[in-house]
Amino acid sequence: MSKPLRVGVIGVGAMGKNHVRVYSQLPGVQLAGIADADPALTQSLAKKYRTTPYSDYRDLLSSGLDAVSIAVPTSLHQEVAVEAARRGVHILLEKPIAESVAAARAIIQAADRNGVKLMIGHIERFNPVVPVIKREIEGREVSLVEIVRIGPFPPRIKDVGVVVDLATHDIDLIRYITGSEFRKIFSLTSRNLGPHEDAALLMFEMENGILARVSVNWLTPFKVREITIAARESFIRASLLDQRATSYSRYKENDSYLVKELMVPFGEPLKLELEAFVGSIKNDMPPPVSGEDGLHALEVAISCADKTRG
Repeated sequence: MSKPLRVGVIGVGAMGKNHVRVYSQLPGVQLAGIADADPALTQSLAKKYRTTPYSDYRDLLSSGLDAVSIAVPTSLHQEVAVEAARRGVHILLEKPIAESVAAARAIIQAADRNGVKLMIGHIERFNPVVPVIKREIEGREVSLVEIVRIGPFPPRIKDVGVVVDLATHDIDLIRYITGSEFRKIFSLTSRNLGPHEDAALLMFEMENGILARVSVNWLTPFKVREITIAARESFIRASLLDQRATSYSRYKENDSYLVKELMVPFGEPLKLELEAFVGSIKNDMPPPVSGEDGLHALEVAISCADKTRG
């Protein structure tokens, strides 16, 4: 494709405005317009990034777009994504794919029916530390994967709880890193700040025998994003925030061990994600995170949230 790819962004709040920023910097991409229900915000961002503001997302979709990022509240994902698919616009849909399994399937079906690419924004797949630790455990006997994702409550999230909003990241990561589907699911959740669960402990047995655990909450005043992997001859600890990973191995009887800092090439996950989305369109390749991937993560998250209402 020689001409620039015309892209737009629907929903320019906390995450959407970053899509706007990154698209404005990507070569071979024209930021053709942005849409949001907040006219002042839309006008301000449009002026800053020299693009066209729209108050109605349908008008943006009618402007000749090739692709769009959708970063609206989860409860609106089905409405907006189905409309984009109907108009033949390729879609990057922020995670979670939808608020219900039925809505997720409707989105996938609309994309298939209209021949558009659908990519789900599981951004941690594009964190540079993830492929590094995935390569590090290749061929090893992995026993346990543990992820901690905690931080303060985000007032902007009103339509889903912490499991669907945050833990979907880690459910997708576990499936991706282990290369396996979920065999058994256990969970405990609690509600402390509002109508949805805001703390959860999730435990899984994968079909290949690997165990996994996720601790997630909106109760901690600071952010932690950490993943640890225990294998037969090594232990890996990584920070998804700092993009650093360390491997510990060769344990001795005197309690000594070998410490190796893994080389992680620094990169902005969102930029890498949007580059992958644009590349899948230009090269007519399947997006690296499919609608089915998003559906699998949502199904497990909903199962976890429904198991107990502690």
